[in-house]
Amino acid sequence: MPLVTLTSATAADAELVAAMHAESWRHTYADLLPDAYLLQTAPAERRAAWHARLCEGAEAPLEVTLACVDGEPAGFACLMPDAEPAYGIYLDNLHVLPAFHGYGLGKRLLAHCTERVATGWPGRPLFLYVLEGNTQAREFYRRLGGQESESFEDPFPGTDIIVTVRRVSWPDVPALLARLAPTAR
Repeated sequence: MPLVTLTSATAADAELVAAMHAESWRHTYADLLPDAYLLQTAPAERRAAWHARLCEGAEAPLEVTLACVDGEPAGFACLMPDAEPAYGIYLDNLHVLPAFHGYGLGKRLLAHCTERVATGWPGRPLFLYVLEGNTQAREFYRRLGGQESESFEDPFPGTDIIVTVRRVSWPDVPALLARLAPTAR
């Protein structure tokens, strides 16, 4: 069985997080966003965004968690507790690299973030945004009790591309944590 570790990202991880983010988008959004953006623009845009976040404190506070499998970077998640307080604690990113799908890393990262919300911001909901066309992620969140908003149009981060998204919320974070417990996996 592979060894999975979760660690907090630091400024030294900005390039790694950006590379994983761009790779995940290339795979997940291949049929949802223009190829030119995913292949040519996204890598540099993600580098700039993660450098600003992790090295310069942009959009702070945030908590970025790296997932490694046998020491190899496999995914990450990012909580932004003050981003949109009206909706709760924002899970801005939850990405697992394609080579590591099937290891349960998405659940592991979500469980870690859910635990952080339960202990760090008790009583606050957890929420995220998902592209309407990302059916795999939407189904994953539905199975875990995520409540979807109506769809709406929004600019894709760092672009002028308009996409259709849904907000997925978990008002009862302890219930989500129970669903994600190892015995429930």
